[in-house]
Amino acid sequence: MRKQLKWFMLAVGVQATACGGASDFQGTTPEVTTPEVSTPETAPPSESAPGDVEAAAVDSNTLFADALGTGWTDWSWATRNLAATSPVASGTRAVSVTFGPWSGLYFHHAGVPTTGLEFLELQVHGGVTANPALTAYATVATQARPTVGVNRYCDGGTIKAGAWTRCRVPLSALGVTNVTLDGIVLQEGAGRTLPVMTFDNLRLGTSVAAPQGVSITLTPTSASLATGATRTFTATVTGSTNKAVTWSIQQGASGGTVTSAGLYTAPQTAGTYHVIATSQADTTKKASATVTVTRPPSGGTGKWVSGYYTGWNADLYPPEKVDFSAMTHIIVGRATPRTDGTLSTAFDNSNGPAMARTLATRAHAAGRKAIIMVGGAGEHANWVGAASNANRAKFVQNLLSAMDSLGYDGLDIDWEPVEAADKPNLLALVKELRAARPGMLLTFPIGWINTNFASDVDPWFAQLAPYLDQINIMSYEMIGPWDGWQSWYTSALYGHNGSHPTSVSASLNGWVAAGIPKAKLGMGIPFYGMAWRNITGPYQSFTNWSDYVGSDNSFTYKKIQQLSASGTYRWDAVAGASYVTFSSPVEDGTVRWISYDSPQAIAAKGAYTRDNGFGGTIIWTINQGCTDPATGANPLLDAVKGAFLQ
Repeated sequence: MRKQLKWFMLAVGVQATACGGASDFQGTTPEVTTPEVSTPETAPPSESAPGDVEAAAVDSNTLFADALGTGWTDWSWATRNLAATSPVASGTRAVSVTFGPWSGLYFHHAGVPTTGLEFLELQVHGGVTANPALTAYATVATQARPTVGVNRYCDGGTIKAGAWTRCRVPLSALGVTNVTLDGIVLQEGAGRTLPVMTFDNLRLGTSVAAPQGVSITLTPTSASLATGATRTFTATVTGSTNKAVTWSIQQGASGGTVTSAGLYTAPQTAGTYHVIATSQADTTKKASATVTVTRPPSGGTGKWVSGYYTGWNADLYPPEKVDFSAMTHIIVGRATPRTDGTLSTAFDNSNGPAMARTLATRAHAAGRKAIIMVGGAGEHANWVGAASNANRAKFVQNLLSAMDSLGYDGLDIDWEPVEAADKPNLLALVKELRAARPGMLLTFPIGWINTNFASDVDPWFAQLAPYLDQINIMSYEMIGPWDGWQSWYTSALYGHNGSHPTSVSASLNGWVAAGIPKAKLGMGIPFYGMAWRNITGPYQSFTNWSDYVGSDNSFTYKKIQQLSASGTYRWDAVAGASYVTFSSPVEDGTVRWISYDSPQAIAAKGAYTRDNGFGGTIIWTINQGCTDPATGANPLLDAVKGAFLQ
């Protein structure tokens, strides 16, 4: 009974580590207590294959190759078979595993010195699951060292479904360089039950010296892109002073285009293509990268709808009620950087990590993508410190660890404001994230444009575009009681002039003129309104700052609907904007009109996006569009679905 209890506590302890506790990331691991790994008095039996498989003729640096390596035993607590015959990466047998939430494949040894070794290498076959969250840790004297995400260390930054992927996890990341380790654990890292996946050729290794003569490598070796998207490939030539290469695409023009600098643009047809780099020093030496091109998730229009979901008002729109059929991406906010390069993942909610995991799980079940919003207003000093030269590498690892732990597909880099001194480190951060995880999603929100000031259009931001999947304009609250301005709409589609110099169309076209591709630009749609007193509608002179009553988080669509019962709905065809006026003031007894995006305004914005070739839209926030938390009714989200995805 004591033996069984100790093993049960190990399994439960590991699950508690991954599920709860603190929500912050320090270094490369979650800020949680890793359980002590207790040595069972006898190794637990394999649940799918009786006993331990006899070791093959390999040394102790091999954990498994057709069978367990010399001295290695199976202490796993996941359902597994150490004699699976299909699929295999090489030889005749592999390890098949059916992971439950946080369960693990655990191989134990009396002690293997790691001096001179560099990485844990393995082959993994995802089965029917694309990029399942996989973590790893090592043990020393049966004590667990840091837990790290495995996926980022796999070829192409992802674990493929239906194919073998090689992964090399540095021993330095596992915290076991120049020590004697006695265990390696591969663990499900997102709290999910996974269909069967398979492992083969697990070993502790070191890099092999490159052969003499010219050789060429490509980074990344594989990538997944949406139709029309871009990715920069880098070729490295060794063995010659001539580092030049010639770029080509194996499938010719039908496979996309590639520039002399290695910038690849995917074709409009989904498929698998190959980017080739040929050494000019030795044209017999080539390197190839596989590119999987898919149509973006949508209702068939090819446009994206990226809805922000914020933890601080989750009660307005419970995670279980979110309608994923109306979006292609959900952006869950927010994780916040710290000046030392660590990251808080509290999501402004007492149950933030659990909320975030629920949303990611539901998004993936619906075939949608999940993105973590990082930063936001008020976080500028933290961005500056985290992305500094001293902290950036650690910050990148913490961002990727958060993605892996919570089961997300990408990051929304919400750096506000971007000052001139910030630009080098912001660009370096985006480049390093893209290099570390080529297949991840990277999005970036950008400011609206005052057409009276050409300086609002900064061409520097075009330098970010090759590394980003979406650049979305925060085209809301585009008005204030500023000197020389007339009253205007929060998010007018057209109609800008000198006394109200903002519109969505002007901002979109201004950023295109600055060098950002249309296909990567999205507009912003607010699911809240701006309320005003003293003045009674648009095109009027402000009296003073007291004219402004409230907006974000105060005047949700539900409140606007309730107030509108005593008001008059109006449509400005010149501006493409909707609003409601009140003959008798409402709310605090002073509100005379509210500017907001009605379904009519959303329909106009969807038509403009589709007619003019822009990428899609962001919503701030889908929480504020919900009118009934019990049913999840969200009329504005329904309107966006019809306007952008159908």
